[in-house]
Amino acid sequence: MGKMIIFAKTIPGILLMLAIAFLARGGSDLGLPWWPGLESLLAGSPLARRVFIDILHLNHILISIILGMLVGNLLGIPRWAAAGIRTSSLFIKIGVILLGSLYSVMDLAALGSAAVIIIVCFIVLMLLFTVWLGSRVGMDPAGAATLAAGTAVCGVSAILATAPAVRAKNTDVVYSIATILFFGLISLFVFPFVGTLLGLSPHQFGVWAGTGIMNSGQVLAVCLTFDPGTVTHPSVSLKTGEIYNLTRVIFLPFVVLFLALFASRYFTGEDEVNINTGLWSRFPVFVLGFLTMVLLTSFGFLGPTSPPSRELTIIRHLYSWFFAIGLAGQGMRISLVELRRAGSKPLLVGTVAAFLKALLALIVVILFVPRDP
Repeated sequence: MGKMIIFAKTIPGILLMLAIAFLARGGSDLGLPWWPGLESLLAGSPLARRVFIDILHLNHILISIILGMLVGNLLGIPRWAAAGIRTSSLFIKIGVILLGSLYSVMDLAALGSAAVIIIVCFIVLMLLFTVWLGSRVGMDPAGAATLAAGTAVCGVSAILATAPAVRAKNTDVVYSIATILFFGLISLFVFPFVGTLLGLSPHQFGVWAGTGIMNSGQVLAVCLTFDPGTVTHPSVSLKTGEIYNLTRVIFLPFVVLFLALFASRYFTGEDEVNINTGLWSRFPVFVLGFLTMVLLTSFGFLGPTSPPSRELTIIRHLYSWFFAIGLAGQGMRISLVELRRAGSKPLLVGTVAAFLKALLALIVVILFVPRDP
């Protein structure tokens, strides 16, 4: 009974996120063709198409985030919608699981081997650099460790997973999240522009975004902004970027353990950090769902992939909706007030680390990553 009540409380917020996604994406998939979506309306005007779509790469995913931010910052999140808005990350994770239908086992092996090498190098580099720079500017060790998890692995999720293990203060968590979201907000517009300017292929851009952007939701948004794809020809940037992003996520438990050991050096007695982090409890279980979907697709349980079967077509429509709904909620949770309140030291360290990561990832892509997978 209690679970039913909790579920019922999430419905209004979920409907609000769906409404935002509907405004951005349109209703043709839902049998409501009378509303084509803001993306289609912008594409109908030559001038608007040139400015907003060709130059700024505005599509329904980015529009969902922007609309969510406008609602969250101008009107605030209504109390009746708060519980539902908190489910936004769940929608993104379900979308990632369904995204496994784009891959075969061979795809995973080919993309994954390169991803592991690049991602491990960047995780180690960013952990060491962020902790070092944090100590240089006088950050608290727990705060530096929390921020390091965000810059090295998967942004907000890594921060929330690491904070209890290093006994970070609430202010450390808030400042670290604000710093990650600040850079991610800029990345939504800068990455597609730079990728177009440099002539990166969709595959190269996916490697860059999956390596250089810190937050998982922002990786999805940026890849779909640069290379929207279609149901019959899915986004190559998304397909590549998500493999790199998931590779980072898989290493999260080990990063938490490392940072807990690091932070434990600075505490003694009753304040000693508990390094019993429970690796399995921190393992991203949705990755197993993604791998299950890969296996189902590889062995033909979902029908042929080219052209896609009816089942695969439905799944591709679904994950696109799940991403739009989840990212609308993520947009509503980006508070510009909190971004302005972010502490100067975390903001400085996080910005420098994020810029370095994005720049080095771009150099690696240009020098070593082929245009096609």
